[in-house]
Amino acid sequence: MKEKGKSTNSLMKHIRNDHGINIGIGHSRDKRDLLNMGYFHSYKAYRFVKKINNPLDIQEFSEIRDIYDLDNDLKELLYPAVMKIETATKNYTIDCVVSGGPTDLQSIYETKANHYRDFEPGTPEHRREIKSFLELKKNIDGIIARNYTKSDIIQHYVHENQPVPVWAVFELTTLGDLGYFIGRLNNDTREILSKNIGIYDRRYDTANKIISKHLYIIKDLRNAIAHNNPIFDCRFKTGKVDKVVIKHLEGNTGASNINFNTITDYVLLVAYYMRCFQFTRTEIKAFLRGYERIISQYQEKANNSKNYRMIFDVDSTSKMRKFRF
Repeated sequence: MKEKGKSTNSLMKHIRNDHGINIGIGHSRDKRDLLNMGYFHSYKAYRFVKKINNPLDIQEFSEIRDIYDLDNDLKELLYPAVMKIETATKNYTIDCVVSGGPTDLQSIYETKANHYRDFEPGTPEHRREIKSFLELKKNIDGIIARNYTKSDIIQHYVHENQPVPVWAVFELTTLGDLGYFIGRLNNDTREILSKNIGIYDRRYDTANKIISKHLYIIKDLRNAIAHNNPIFDCRFKTGKVDKVVIKHLEGNTGASNINFNTITDYVLLVAYYMRCFQFTRTEIKAFLRGYERIISQYQEKANNSKNYRMIFDVDSTSKMRKFRF
């Protein structure tokens, strides 16, 4: 027999009786809030930190609502800044690979996206980069194919039997695609790009690969926000962050104990890129103060300090205030 769905009132009784959480039954504010946020999308997702076997100490339904509000406040703060960083990184990369030369992909493959030539032919590094280069071409061909019927720009170049320029493809790429493309640029080109962005750092990043590493980190955050998944506890994190990234960020922001286990470090990385792209001091200060305000508001609402400590760094505020402009 197929399982029957529960009404909202039944779900609320389930929350009260089976989860031990105090929630109003019937035509209450709690019912409206549960309907607005969703039982499966939000209630079940905001009861724990990262994994379901790491539950928060929730006694009242209002505590779930507070975490839901916290998560949405974080998204509202971060998304505009992340989108600006994505756009700026794409534009700096386009400028770097087309300045003084052709804009078609084949020419860029031959002159700029040829990192494999930085290695001796036949070496493991050379073979690995050749494979990555071929994957890059396959990926970009796939982007063009998938978007042929959706993009007037792609159709124009295909119908005119002209090579598709790199800027047209970049309009359709994700941050992950961009990170992979930058990783395939040769050493000289990546060094120029790093200097142009203002992230060049010979102390920690001798191979100029840190931009790609950063983009993969920001990509996880950006995708979680775009798909309206929880971000408050960084469950979107897909891989281990390289120690080089941590040392570089600590050395260039003044903050310490960075590990990307809490959202604070993602805020720091975004603020760092805002500085690299020369956002105004006022914009960056407003961004960091916005984050401080969000965590302060949650801390005031949270009756249980244990939950606050499970979500945030104990030194979240001091990390923000140590940030070097």
